[in-house]
Amino acid sequence: MSVKRRFPGRADREVRVLEGQESPDLLFFSSVSENTRRFVERLDRDAARIPLRPRLDGMIRVTRPFVLVLPTYGGGERSGAVPKQVIQFLNDPANRALIRGVITAGNTNFGEHYCLAGPIISAKCRVPELYRFELLGTGRDIARVNEGIPEFWARQTSPLNEKEIA
Repeated sequence: MSVKRRFPGRADREVRVLEGQESPDLLFFSSVSENTRRFVERLDRDAARIPLRPRLDGMIRVTRPFVLVLPTYGGGERSGAVPKQVIQFLNDPANRALIRGVITAGNTNFGEHYCLAGPIISAKCRVPELYRFELLGTGRDIARVNEGIPEFWARQTSPLNEKEIA
């Protein structure tokens, strides 16, 4: 069940709280090109989308840990590599506290800035960059992410990791 709340001091925009199964462990942002959405739809997982137009549609707040999948913007420039909607989503402390990893789409035409959004988010949020893929991704990319995500979550909840953190 989702709950809509207004948060003062945030231009009175609505935030939809995703609860229970509505808050999956995979979130994504996709631009109007829909490349990232098409990649995520080919995965064997439930996923929720960060709104493309948060001023019109409101923003979301998650209630469980997640891996973020996003494209790199900016045409090869560091400034603007992370989509503004993702920045807005992660600027909510509740959302930022639950990110556990990032998967990034990019375009090799950006050269050294290929998938630059991933390392930026990884560094700022102190989470691992788990995978990179180009544009829509290939069948191999889909298979690797489908295999890797369950392994990643299993490592996150293993007793060994709990001892390492303590």
